[in-house]
Amino acid sequence: MIDTCPHCQEPLNLNDSQKAKIQTALDKLPPGNLLKLGCPHCQKPFELKPNGTLPGQQVKKIAPGGPKGARKVEITPPPPPDISWLSSGQVQEKEVIEDTPMVLILMSKGPGMTTVREAYVDEGFLPVIAESPEDAVDRMQFTPFAGVVLHSHDGGDSLNSNKLHIFMRKMAMIRRRNIHYTLIGPEFQTLYDLQAVSSSANLVVNDQELEQFRLILKKSLHESQKLFGPLAESMVAQGRITSSIWLDIKVKAEQKMKSAVLKDLLEVKV
Repeated sequence: MIDTCPHCQEPLNLNDSQKAKIQTALDKLPPGNLLKLGCPHCQKPFELKPNGTLPGQQVKKIAPGGPKGARKVEITPPPPPDISWLSSGQVQEKEVIEDTPMVLILMSKGPGMTTVREAYVDEGFLPVIAESPEDAVDRMQFTPFAGVVLHSHDGGDSLNSNKLHIFMRKMAMIRRRNIHYTLIGPEFQTLYDLQAVSSSANLVVNDQELEQFRLILKKSLHESQKLFGPLAESMVAQGRITSSIWLDIKVKAEQKMKSAVLKDLLEVKV
């Protein structure tokens, strides 16, 4: 009988009573049916055939001379990857977008918005410009944005009446913690964490400091990663989420550090 989860590979730790119940259920399965179980670690379901193996596995008896009743499970390997794209030398745009964190920006067009967009590009984000608060909310419904930027004067008489801001404030925390939310406007004091928290944001920036937005964003992402990174690691380990922008930022920072160290080691001074 299976003793590890086929998804997370963690041991199931079944006691004799649980094994007996599963075996009884397997013995009562109608022909062609499968028994559905759930992993206690990752909560993902899996199914067993009447012989106690996973679909796709084959049971083969060991040659004569082996232990009596012993069985050998042969696992069918997955098919090789499709590499037809190599002939064109191009990667599909959809694959690139899925691997790139996206930021939704709602600001009036101008030098300020251009500065914000370029800063996110430098940090590895793919900017998406919303036309209105309604458009932004519609996009948020179906796209897992890692960042959101809102200017307080874009859409609505005030920030509290802005539909995008209301949407962000009411968002479930398991999703909200994985989004870096930036508010920009003349009423904010740049990098003032207390004002950011009271506004349900990660970062607040005054219009007067937009020229330094690139440095401001870099600092805020770094501080947010230190705050939310350990929580994200724990939730991924528990199987509650599968990925996090804070873990991606940590990996990128480590890769940059390793690249810098390697560059220093390879440099030869004449």
